Amino acid sequence: MKKVFALLVLLALLAGCSAEAAPAMYIQPAELNEEEEAVARLLGADTDQHLFDVVLDGTAKTVSVNSYVLEDGEWRLVTGGGGMALKDGVKEGRMAFGFEDLRGECREAFQFGKEFTAVKYGSSEEPDDPEGMGRTTALLSGRTEIVYEKEIPLAVQINTARNEVLSYDPEYFFQPEAYEEQNYEHVYALTVTFSREPLS
Repeated sequence: MKKVFALLVLLALLAGCSAEAAPAMYIQPAELNEEEEAVARLLGADTDQHLFDVVLDGTAKTVSVNSYVLEDGEWRLVTGGGGMALKDGVKEGRMAFGFEDLRGECREAFQFGKEFTAVKYGSSEEPDDPEGMGRTTALLSGRTEIVYEKEIPLAVQINTARNEVLSYDPEYFFQPEAYEEQNYEHVYALTVTFSREPLS
C-alpha cells in the first residue's frame, strides 16, 4: 500500500512539473554571465539598457517593435514596423532597448545568430513637463511565451504629477482601461511581435 501511495505521489509531482515546463518559444530578461556583465558595465549598458533573451523554433521570419501612447482609453501607434528580418532556422537571439523616457530617444538592437542590427529613433529634446512630473517604468520581468503574430508588451511607462502611482505588470497593456481609470497624464508602451511572415 505504501508503495502504491509513493508511486501516486511521484506521478502527481511529475505531472505538476510537466505542466510548468518551459514553453518551446519564449522571451525573458537576459541572463548575463560574469564577462558579459563586466562588458555591460564598461559600456554603461547596466543603466538604461534593457536586455532580453529570445528562444524560437526556427520558423520565425521577422521580429518587429511598436511603441504606443494611451489616448482616450485606447493605444495609439506612435512608431511601428521597425525590426529585423530573421534568417531561416534561427533559434536564439538577444534584444536590447535603451531609453529613459519613451517619448524621447530609444535605441533598439537585435542579434539573432550572426546577424546584428541597431537603430536609434525619436527626439533628443527633453519633454516640456510641468515641475514635479515623475516617471515609472514596468518591464517584462519573467519568461513569457512567444506566440506568432501576438504582441508581447515589454515595457509600460507612466509619466504623472500624481503622488501615488500604481505600476502594473506590462501584461496590463491588454487592459488599457486600468491605466485610464487612474487618470495619468501620459502612458506609453513598447511591444515586440514575432512573425512567420516576411517583412513587407
